[in-house]
Amino acid sequence: MTGRGVARRALRSLLLCLPLAAALGASDTAARFDRDSHQIMCECGCNELLGECNHMDCPDSPVMRAELSASLARGDSDDAILHQFQGQYGPAVLAAPRFTPFNHLAWIVPPLVLMLGIGATLLIVRKWRMVAVPMPPAPNIPDFSSARDRVRRETQL
Repeated sequence: MTGRGVARRALRSLLLCLPLAAALGASDTAARFDRDSHQIMCECGCNELLGECNHMDCPDSPVMRAELSASLARGDSDDAILHQFQGQYGPAVLAAPRFTPFNHLAWIVPPLVLMLGIGATLLIVRKWRMVAVPMPPAPNIPDFSSARDRVRRETQL
C-alpha cells in the first residue's frame, strides 16, 4: 500500500469513529446529568431529588436543571458542581452530606467518646469492688460477751 492509501484508510476510520465518539460523549453527559441530579435536592420544598421532582409548575427544578446542564456543558467536575450548588443553595441542597474533615470528625468523635466513657465507667466500677474490712477486736469490757448474747436473743425475730 502506498502512503496515500494509508492516509485514506485512516481518514475513513476517523470519519466513521466521529459519530460514535459524539454518541458516547452525549451518553456520558446524560449519565452524569442523571447521576448528579440524583445527588441534589429540589429547593421547592417537595423533598424530592432534582432528577425526580415532577410536580406541576415547580418554580425551582427547571432553573436548577438548567444550571446543572450548563455546568456539565462547561465540563465542570462532579465535585465542582456539587460544591457550586452547595455554595449557592446551602448544605441542605445536597441529598447526602459531603465528607469534609469536619464531617469525618463529627462521625468519629461521638462513638469514640461513648466508648471511652464506657471504658472509664468500667474501670471505676472495678475499683469500687467491695473490699473485706477486718472486724475490730471485741472490747475488753467485763461481761461484754454476756451482754452481747442477751442483745442478740432479745432482738431475734
